[in-house]
Amino acid sequence: MSPMQSDHAAKVMAFLERHRLPPSPQNYALAYIALNDAGSPMGRAVEAIIAEGYRIKQDEADEIFDRHGGIAIFGSQERNDGELTAHLRHQAIKLGELASSAADATGAFARELSEEAGAFSGDSSNTLSIVARMIEQSLDTQTRLTAAMDEVKALREELEAARHDAQRDELTGLANRRAIDGYLGELAAKGEPRIIALCDIDHFKSVNDRYGHNVGDRVIKLVADTLDDACSPHFVGRWGGEEFIVVIPSGEAAAAVKLLDFARSELADKEFKLRETDEPMGLISFSGGVALATGGAEANAASLRQADQALYRAKAAGRNCILCA
Repeated sequence: MSPMQSDHAAKVMAFLERHRLPPSPQNYALAYIALNDAGSPMGRAVEAIIAEGYRIKQDEADEIFDRHGGIAIFGSQERNDGELTAHLRHQAIKLGELASSAADATGAFARELSEEAGAFSGDSSNTLSIVARMIEQSLDTQTRLTAAMDEVKALREELEAARHDAQRDELTGLANRRAIDGYLGELAAKGEPRIIALCDIDHFKSVNDRYGHNVGDRVIKLVADTLDDACSPHFVGRWGGEEFIVVIPSGEAAAAVKLLDFARSELADKEFKLRETDEPMGLISFSGGVALATGGAEANAASLRQADQALYRAKAAGRNCILCA
């Protein structure tokens, strides 16, 4: 057994002994995951108990294992991610079986040594044979445990990337409605004031009608990039179609109007041409409405309505401008 593998096993057994937990397959798996995958739901649940120096009790260990069993142990998302989720579930089962196998082998090793000690006649060859078999089994188990944990880590990263993609608009790469709702909900839960701005590309229907949807998509992407660059590091998302949202954790509406006006002027100063013919497309601009939200979730809905009304007024005032509710 390599020094690293021996160290892993020693740490798991020391963890169980420190917390007075018997080395059952379930407890072995819990300790192994808590020590080697601290970022998983199970690892975080264990850390929440032992962080202040408390000992984790058996009923608490059982509750954590029941609550975070299966794929939840390794931090997969609640939604179904098809083959990735199935593969992760398989690896979770495999880790449990490996932990059980290791515990069974340890018990068998202890019994054989106990029997050998009782019949010891001065010949140590049988004892050495038992130890050699145990070392070989431990080495194989540790290798498979390490490989399984490595694969679980890779699968978690893939699932996290899939979750990230599910909250991104495919065309622009900005946050989509799902991510927007989540972010607004977080700010509302904290009770922090926030500025909500809605921006809409001016005369976008005429762009689509005259140049086609492919050019329209490129215009949407250009406006998205301009807003994202100018408003960084604040939250920018695609609200839908040719409409965007900017959320700023602040109560300064005037400063938000100034920032959005800067983004508007940056876009209006650019010269857009068709790629195919180099024909100038004329002015590409957007209008915006800004509103302040204070309070909980109901404030988000009210401010969105106010921002939309301010946007409508900006359109009526001639477009290519930003107005505050």
